[in-house]
Amino acid sequence: MPTTRSEKSEILIVGGGSSGGVLAILLAELGFDVALVDARDPSLPFQPDSRAFAIVRGGWRVLNAAGVGQKLHPRAEPLMSMEAHDSNGILPAAASFFGVDDLPDGAPGEALGAMIEVDLLNQAIRDRVQECQSIKVYAPHTVTAFETDRGGASVTLEDGTKLVADLVVGADGVGSAIRELSGIHTTGWSYDQAVVAVTLQLDWPHHGAARQWFQDEGPFAVLPLTENRGNLAWFRSHDAGLATAQLSRPELEAELNHRFGHLVGPMKVLRDPLAYPLRLKLADRLVSDRVALVGDAVRRVNPLAGQGFNLGLKDIAALVETLCESRRLGLSLADGAQLDAYQRWRRFDGVATALAMDGINRAFSNSNPLLTPFKRLALSVGSAVDPLRQALARQASADQPDLPALVRGASLQDLVA
Repeated sequence: MPTTRSEKSEILIVGGGSSGGVLAILLAELGFDVALVDARDPSLPFQPDSRAFAIVRGGWRVLNAAGVGQKLHPRAEPLMSMEAHDSNGILPAAASFFGVDDLPDGAPGEALGAMIEVDLLNQAIRDRVQECQSIKVYAPHTVTAFETDRGGASVTLEDGTKLVADLVVGADGVGSAIRELSGIHTTGWSYDQAVVAVTLQLDWPHHGAARQWFQDEGPFAVLPLTENRGNLAWFRSHDAGLATAQLSRPELEAELNHRFGHLVGPMKVLRDPLAYPLRLKLADRLVSDRVALVGDAVRRVNPLAGQGFNLGLKDIAALVETLCESRRLGLSLADGAQLDAYQRWRRFDGVATALAMDGINRAFSNSNPLLTPFKRLALSVGSAVDPLRQALARQASADQPDLPALVRGASLQDLVA
């Protein structure tokens, strides 16, 4: 029979994936009373995932603060440079390049970031959550109801358990139940595209470079992994992408080498591919009464430049900093003015990035002759103008002075000093 027990914590995080797990770890290490609801069974292995994330330098600082980065560094491939190429249309091809030498304020030779396979990331975060014994984990459970009153917020699980907290954080992904139940609306649209992801063994050395070629139907990117492997992200029309993911490994390997071998060199498919449809979705707000959203619950962006998880890490760092300030000032963790400050801090960056990725994808994923001169000019200027190239490098590595403290390299101790 369903239970009716009620349990209390300061902060209840709904969503035990990558964003929710990192947030729970950081808050628990800072002494907050944290509960975490995860729809997945932590005793079961993760489903195979052929994706990899390009986590920028600032994002790794957040993972290091959570004690996750240290577990992953030996299996991560440093990102030393990023390239974008366009040869659509009849004009001469153009390209844009920037790398570690365009980060004047960083340590010499320090990488822009590093690539990590998603299943390794998920497992490292899960292991770290389990090490934090102060985190109360409710799994596998889903949320069926949510309400607030002057005494706090309450979440009801599918088995009848009621969890009460001062603040509820929705980290439950693009289909966030907390976002929907708290009345936060979304705007967005679907693309007629799907991304094919697969792990490759490369023959030509990748030298730590993330390379992207714009095609009529969308970009074709090969991102560096350890042992001279690569992670493919191939943007295709929706139906073609889903059909590509159904090919056998030998069939996909033959198709890739036929189409792109002259760009990348010989490729061997190491894992079964997957394909996922592209969609843009933006929450109208990041906060509501006793609610804050982070990560994919806030936005689902075009993965063109790998910014999705990095935006979520910046959300996490900003919310942690905001909650530490509320505690230091003696305010409620659900104080409306503080949560509004968190929203102002993170809203513009997320919306601007989402719309920028949308615009780049639309502009470059075609051979419209009217757009071609402007695309060539944009790529050429991006490489030739030093201040612009350096600004792109800082943006790509999350290395700007107005970002949250953890992204800039502060320790957890700095937040409570």
